[in-house]
Amino acid sequence: MKVDLHLHSNWSDGSMCVSQLVCYAKCIGLDAISITDHDTMSSQSEAIEEGKKYNLRIIPGVEISAYNPETGRKAHILGYNVKDLEGLNRACRPFLEARSLKNLESTDLIAKHGYAISRKEVQEYGSLDRTVYRQHIMHALVDRCYSPTIYGPLYTELFGPGGLAVVKAFYMSTKEAVHVIRDCGGLAVLAHPFQYDTMDFIPQLVEWGIAGIEYQHHTHTPERQEIVIHVAEQYNLFLSGGSDFHGFYSEKTLPLGSVNTELMEDNPLFTS
Repeated sequence: MKVDLHLHSNWSDGSMCVSQLVCYAKCIGLDAISITDHDTMSSQSEAIEEGKKYNLRIIPGVEISAYNPETGRKAHILGYNVKDLEGLNRACRPFLEARSLKNLESTDLIAKHGYAISRKEVQEYGSLDRTVYRQHIMHALVDRCYSPTIYGPLYTELFGPGGLAVVKAFYMSTKEAVHVIRDCGGLAVLAHPFQYDTMDFIPQLVEWGIAGIEYQHHTHTPERQEIVIHVAEQYNLFLSGGSDFHGFYSEKTLPLGSVNTELMEDNPLFTS
């Protein structure tokens, strides 16, 4: 099956709406997609209905932005086929609210450094569930001609290491993320393990109940894919993959479906 199982909509930090993503996926010949918005499953009901219109299979999904206290590194955990959508939303809501508040505090710092920007203006760019992400702040700055692009020198100045707008984040622990997904009836999958250098953390994740690993991602070279496949076989993990598409907010020019992921129909994502 031709799939893209890592997409983001304007319910989180993507720029395109659910109906656009579903229509686009059908037009390019995909068999299934998953909209994996950060820390929310609010897009899923609409996605399923849109999928029925286009005869496109929708795998309910989420991407939890987590943190490993043991390693001091981020780890994103994808959740697929979650049954209790509201339960997962309740568990993630405090972290979404904390993230939004953090980014509004960043907005204040940016304004103090002379940029004509305010909390109220940035909130108008926020997601459908009223969460503000860094991309929304940058979108406001682009519209005010402070930068020609979302990602570039200004983004680095504001949000890079030691950036003038960096505010300490508040994340769910990786262990909690895996357990929440499992408790809500879903399959937990490690997202882009090389992006946050989490390959060495896989044995611990397996103990906690992770079921799969993302092997196709724009940060994965063919050599990295081979490493992931080997580890998946070693720990009996199923494989997933996707473009990590954010639309206008994508860091790299990688269209939906661009990683050319193909999975067998007996993959647990399609049978669970």
